Formats: sequence, structure tokens, C-alpha cells
Amino acid sequence: MAALRAALRTCTRLGNIGVGEVVTRQTAAVPLVSLCRGLRTPPAISSALSHATPWTSQQEVVVDDTEAERNFSHEVIEKVDKQVREGLAGRLFAVVFLQGKQHLVTPGDLVVVQTFFPPNTGDSLRLEKVMMVGSRDFSLYGRPLLGQDLVRVEATVVEKTLSHCRIYFYNRRRKNSRRTKFNRETHTILRINRIEITHGINEVPEVTGVDGRTL
Repeated sequence: MAALRAALRTCTRLGNIGVGEVVTRQTAAVPLVSLCRGLRTPPAISSALSHATPWTSQQEVVVDDTEAERNFSHEVIEKVDKQVREGLAGRLFAVVFLQGKQHLVTPGDLVVVQTFFPPNTGDSLRLEKVMMVGSRDFSLYGRPLLGQDLVRVEATVVEKTLSHCRIYFYNRRRKNSRRTKFNRETHTILRINRIEITHGINEVPEVTGVDGRTL
């Protein structure tokens, strides 16, 4: 507005110059920002998008290899079953879930259960919560447990004893209150007698049930 008023004053002083010419000259001197106030222009197209390849060329072709994967799995299962049938698996190991903890065991190992465990000394047990079993050449994983008729892990209770004495000292500041507590936990020691894979992976036993299970 100040520029327009100055243009009008100049027009009254200069009689030989037209109003339109003066307004044109003064308007040209006004910054472009004031002339384009409130006008929104679309954003410029990114150069990366302008040079992008067509969508059809970006499509990925997925090859159906289900049959190949099925054949590969069948070959692996056949090799594992052959080792199990012929007794070529060798020394087996297993991961068992016992009293809230996982234990990696092999035949002949001693396992210490660091909590109350009901079986007495000399009892024979079958550990049915087997999470994994394997040998030198293969491993079988459960989701989360393997079938109870597939893997058999047997153990014997060899000793029930107490842990070392733990001392707990409690002191309340400025209360003249002190207390000492002695605690010994019950420990049960198991010996792993045998780890056995009873049948092939895809073979179904004739009779399934709870016969012969101790634990």
C-alpha cells in the first residue's frame, strides 16, 4: 500500500506521465513475495521419482519350489531313519525340561535337581519332557516338546541330600533389629541311564498310550 500511495503522489506531480505507466513502474519494484502472498504452488517432482522405472519391471517372480523342498526333506528323513534303524546314530544327547529348568544330558551324566523332588533314592524314572535329541549327524527339535513315543530318556535317583548352608542376615537401620537365617535346600541327584529313539520320524507306533510310563 505504501508503494501504491507513492505512485499516486508521483502521478499528480508529473502531468505528462500517465497513471498506468507510473503504477506499472512502481509495481515492478515491489518484491515478488508480497505479490504472491497466499498462493500455494504444487511441490516439485523429485528427480528420483521422475527417473524411476515402470512398476511392471519391479515385480518379482517367485518360483514354485515346493516340490524340490519336499523331495529334499524326504531324503533327509530317510537318512535319519536309516541311522536309527541300523544303530549308526552313535552316542545321543538330549535337552530335558525338569522342575522348571532345561538340562543338556548324555548317557551316564549326573543331574542335580536343586529343589524339592518327590522320588526317593533308587527309583527309576522316565523323563518325558524332551525338547531336543540329537547325535553327531542330526538333531531333532520339538515344538516345544518331542513326541513321548519317539524319544525315551531313562534315569535313576542315586542320592538325596542337602546343599551347603546359606546364611541370610537382615539388619534394619536405627531400629535395633537384626536377624540371622540359615537355609539348606534339598538336592536330588539323577543318573541318566539311557537315551533312545524308539522309531523313525514318520513312523507311527501301533499302540499309543500311557503304558509303562513312570513319570
